[in-house]
Amino acid sequence: MSRTATPVAVGQDFLPLELAAVATDATAAAPRVSAARLNRLLGLPAPTAEQVAVIEAPLGPAVVVAGAGSGKTETMAARVVWLVANRLVRPDQVLGLTFTRKAAAELGRRIRRRLAAWRAVVESERPDERQALADLLAGEPTVLTYAAHAGRLVAEHALRIGAEPDARILSPALGWQLADAATRAFDGAMPADIGAPSSVIEYVRTIAGGCADHLLDVDTLERWCSDQLSWFDSLPGGPRARSARPGATARWAAALEHRLALLPLVRDFAAAKAAAAAVDFADQMTLAARLAALPEVAAAERARYAAVLLDEYQDTGHAQVETLRGLFGVGHAVTAVGDPLQSIYGWRGASAGSIARFPTTFRRADGEPAPIYPLATSFRNARSVLTAANTVAGALRSGPASVALRSRPDAPDGRVVIARLLTVEDEAAWVATRMRDAWTARPSGRRTAAVLVRRRSQLPLLADALQAAGLPVEVVGLGGLLTTPEVSDVVATLRVLVDADAGSALARLLTGPRWRIGPADLAALHRRARDLADPPSVVEALDDLGPAESYSSTGFARLSAFGDELRRLRRRLGAPLPDLVADVERTLGVDIEVASRPDRRTTGRAHLDRFLDEAADFAGESDRATVPAFLAFHDAAADEEHGLEPGEVQVEAERIQLLTVHGAKGLEWDVVALPGLVVGIFPAAAKSVNWAYLRQELPAPLRGDRADLPTLRLDGVADRCDVAARLDEHDQAVRARAAQEERRLAYVALTRAREVLFASGYVWDTAVRPRGVSPF
Repeated sequence: MSRTATPVAVGQDFLPLELAAVATDATAAAPRVSAARLNRLLGLPAPTAEQVAVIEAPLGPAVVVAGAGSGKTETMAARVVWLVANRLVRPDQVLGLTFTRKAAAELGRRIRRRLAAWRAVVESERPDERQALADLLAGEPTVLTYAAHAGRLVAEHALRIGAEPDARILSPALGWQLADAATRAFDGAMPADIGAPSSVIEYVRTIAGGCADHLLDVDTLERWCSDQLSWFDSLPGGPRARSARPGATARWAAALEHRLALLPLVRDFAAAKAAAAAVDFADQMTLAARLAALPEVAAAERARYAAVLLDEYQDTGHAQVETLRGLFGVGHAVTAVGDPLQSIYGWRGASAGSIARFPTTFRRADGEPAPIYPLATSFRNARSVLTAANTVAGALRSGPASVALRSRPDAPDGRVVIARLLTVEDEAAWVATRMRDAWTARPSGRRTAAVLVRRRSQLPLLADALQAAGLPVEVVGLGGLLTTPEVSDVVATLRVLVDADAGSALARLLTGPRWRIGPADLAALHRRARDLADPPSVVEALDDLGPAESYSSTGFARLSAFGDELRRLRRRLGAPLPDLVADVERTLGVDIEVASRPDRRTTGRAHLDRFLDEAADFAGESDRATVPAFLAFHDAAADEEHGLEPGEVQVEAERIQLLTVHGAKGLEWDVVALPGLVVGIFPAAAKSVNWAYLRQELPAPLRGDRADLPTLRLDGVADRCDVAARLDEHDQAVRARAAQEERRLAYVALTRAREVLFASGYVWDTAVRPRGVSPF
């Protein structure tokens, strides 16, 4: 279309009304409205010099390193309006991508609000040109999540690669159920030490998801593992090197063997998804990456979108990067915004190095690397809070893709309070006291506060202390829900009903406030278990207690009553899952207990209701929802943040929110407490971080982010002794990298506080040795 009209004067600027082909480089149209002038016209604060550089950047690839709280969303919205105001793009030629629906809605809202204000400004100057302006400024930008964009690509183009365009998206719950069904139906041999069925489900899903995230086919993974084992078997033994950790080669070989044993299940899981005509988000991204490699698909997307904004780029995985590179690489106007210091999702393929590689991944049209722009002014944090965060993050900064935040000129001083207490109980009491004082000192109505933890196991003690201090408490997220005492008892009972090896769950119930079984009777029950079976099962022993004289009279009566109760509940295992959960709740009496306690009456009932909702949602996904699958699903949610994706958390006023640091990313509160700053808690111990010893993790040489990972060098080894030494060296490098990941996580935690930060640690908890002071 090529229609022109009389120029419209806006203040001192002339805006030619040209509805011609939109420019795709900086020379095609000369900007006439500056970013500063545009903000004045819209009645907005003047942008900083760094923001101006980003807003007025030429149409072409660029990466913006935006520190925490540096106004990246506002800057991206301002860039869109600047591009539109200067006739470089039309509104409907803008694509914005981010990770959560909440973030997408916020970015879309800000862009639309600014565009509406700009339309009003221009139309007020020349009402006689209103129709021409309406044509020029018609349409809205497209703002989606990365997953939604991949889904649209698949829906429009899947037939080009023989895929189903309308495959339904698997929820995490249904994905677990399909993996559970595939695992239980498998009749092949598995290594005896591979783990419980619930663990195997997790392994299968992790391998399947990893292959999708890194665009790796199962056959390639199988060949690689087989080749490594064959090579290892051909090596001579040799004496064990003193520097090598005992068993390193055995653990490495076992991980390879177990990985190979799991691959048939991974294939069965894929077949189950295909039979259900369903894909999960990782599968969908794999399809999107394949489609992005087709020239005709890339050409269509480039024609549709003249300017692309990529939010939280440091959190993109390999498949996402390859999709975006295939669609918009080399010369297209792609602006990526992110912060390598906030790259905390490494287990799902995200890498801090993605920001540094952007300039060469998305080169300019002339082949030169894309430029890097910093946004280094924090509009969120008080000076003292920012000083603390910058101090912790100092060791992470290197290269041009890393910036040190500075305070805005009018930033308050804020307050950072640090304490080291004698015991973990003392720390919980200290946190509660400090939070109560800060809470009551602030005007009510819009107060926000949070307690952020590294481990979910920290939550119950802290929640109890805060509730005892009279504070309104909300435990956020599914994983956090499982730590609450009322829900924990329901889950423990469900586990005992279906798992004869659930000894720890049974012990929790037996020693809890309801049954109060003493040590002597517990020992007698264990002896009975040894008499009945090898290996012993206390769950089975509870069903057949043996002679009454083996126990105290009170203990035998209580154990008998509990056994009868479990037998009645087992007869209900065929009932719908929500009904069974409600039966367990009533049988345990937890509903009456929470109703009778003022400190738990509201929150305890809310926790139970949320858990019932979880059961209903899980059962609603499939007619074959089983209790073991339901429990396995929640085991993943309880495994730090490395199981199920955390839900979209929102800051809620007038309550103290308790959640993990991972779940807090992207959020901010007036007051934040960060307890558990001790060695082994935060930073966490480097356990389960080395792919060489983990059956469910993809080998680093096959991952798309291998350039950012320590390299296991096995070339030139003479015997297995050399392999052990190399494994030991690699393990140390992996642990060092894990320590850096913990430091990034600490930086994220500290920058969540706007004004007040309480940071604490302690000396003693249940560990046998005193806890060391955290480096943070």
